[in-house]
Order: sequence, then C-alpha cells, then structure tokens
Amino acid sequence: MKLRRRLVAVSLLLAVEATAFALLVTESVMDAIVAAGLTCVSLWLHLVLHECGHLVVAKLLRLPVIAVRVAPFNGWRNEVSVRPSPSMTALPLRMVLFYLGGPLANLCAATALVVASASTGTALTRLTLLGAAFVGALLGLTNLVPGRSTHSDGHNLLRWLRAPAAAREGLRAGYYQEEVVRALGRSPERVVTSTGSGFRPATAAIRSWPSLPTSRD
Repeated sequence: MKLRRRLVAVSLLLAVEATAFALLVTESVMDAIVAAGLTCVSLWLHLVLHECGHLVVAKLLRLPVIAVRVAPFNGWRNEVSVRPSPSMTALPLRMVLFYLGGPLANLCAATALVVASASTGTALTRLTLLGAAFVGALLGLTNLVPGRSTHSDGHNLLRWLRAPAAAREGLRAGYYQEEVVRALGRSPERVVTSTGSGFRPATAAIRSWPSLPTSRD
C-alpha cells in the first residue's frame, strides 16, 4: 500500500508540474492537459521498459531468471530476479551489465525521444516527447544512484565493482544457507545457526546473507 500511495503521489505531482509547464508553452488548456496526461503515462511505460532492459540483458548473458514481476498499474514492486552460479565465468562483469540494463534502457529511450521531438512540427507533440524523455532520463539516472536498499541498481553496481570477490562469496554463502534449510526439511524458524554469541533462528541468519540478485523499482 505504501508503494501504491507513493506512485500515485508521484503521478499527481508530475501531472501538476507538466500541466503548468505545458500551459506556458502551448497557451492552451486542452493541449496542456493532454501533454500532462501523456507525460504521466510515459512514467508507467518507462517502468516497464526498465525491467525489460534487465530481462533482456539477463537472457543475453545467460543469467538464470527465476522471477519477473512487472505490474506498474497496481502498486506491486517491479523486479527481475536472477540466480547465477557463484562459479560462473566473468560473473562480476555479467552482474554489472545486468544492473546497468534497466537504467540504460531508460536513458536510450530518453535519447530517442529527444531526437524524435526535433523532427516534429507541432508544439503539443514536441512537448509530449520532451516530457516523456525527461521522465525516462530521471528514472534511469536515479536508479544509478547508490541507495541503502540491497535491491537498488546503483547499490549493487557499486558492490560488484568495488568488491567482486566479496560479492561472489556472499552469493555462495546465501545459496549454502538455503541448502542447509532445505536439507533439514524444516521450516526456517525451527533451524538454528551457530553465531559468535550463541545460537539464533536461521531466519535471522538468512537475512544477514546477501539476497538473490534482484533488480527492483
């Protein structure tokens, strides 16, 4: 629900700003409303395009895809999850390209929209294309900024670039933990893991390991 409210708030803010800007350019209320509406729609299209970028790169690099969720209209998280083998050759490079796939798809689309706007004759079409280009560029660039979330593209890019060996070992440790829980045939709450200070439920231990590589918006 929080994500849905956030998306609605962003869409409303974008609509107001786009309408105000369109009024300054077109001096027509109807044209301004149309341009603002199409700009807001482009946000949802860029979200879909972002995940498609991750998915295409994963397929090209033969990264096993285990989950794809693209549902921007109902507030669900959009994500593409992969499960690469820790021993896969050139894994750091593959993961860097995987996390770059989404932002680059948005930035390439934004560039194409700017080029297309230069060849159009009407102010409304030009304004709509430039608005969509701005949304795509903003989405692509903000996803490249390292955040605190382990599902942030920028965060994971930095992790695989700065410490590829540690990221690979973290991946291997996470898989091992899953195998332990699966082999014991118990629910994670009933499995305990030894730590420096004693024992704790395996669910807590699992949370301390890096999760599956996931690109999420």
